[in-house]
Amino acid sequence: MDLTNIPIMAALKQRLNWLNNNQAVITENISQADTPGYRAKELEKQQFSGLVEEMSAGTSGTVQMRAKSGRHMDISGGSADNSRIVEIKGREESPNGNSVVLEEEMMTLADNQMKYGMVVNLYKKNLGLLKKAIGKDGGR
Repeated sequence: MDLTNIPIMAALKQRLNWLNNNQAVITENISQADTPGYRAKELEKQQFSGLVEEMSAGTSGTVQMRAKSGRHMDISGGSADNSRIVEIKGREESPNGNSVVLEEEMMTLADNQMKYGMVVNLYKKNLGLLKKAIGKDGGR
């Protein structure tokens, strides 16, 4: 059984991939902190609406969202896999033209690591629920 056929598992896997790519962009910024003229970059934010759209368009059973109020969310939006690396605007520059601020990059790195840990835990919990549902929870 392919776990990516289960919408929640596919969404978690996609989030893990985005966080992994985000980690690579952050570490590149940190490694280039002393490079003259280097412009700090970031990965475009992942859109929740894109995940919902992909889940609803996916496998055997489709999920239909209905909005009964103007305040309900709309599922239009781009795919989270289409994230691009963009330059961070509005950052202060050092005299050599470098826009990497190590303190901000380290805070972004810590935030990314916390989010990655949370998604890994959610993935483990969902695997545990699946094992329990099919009777292979190891007697726990």
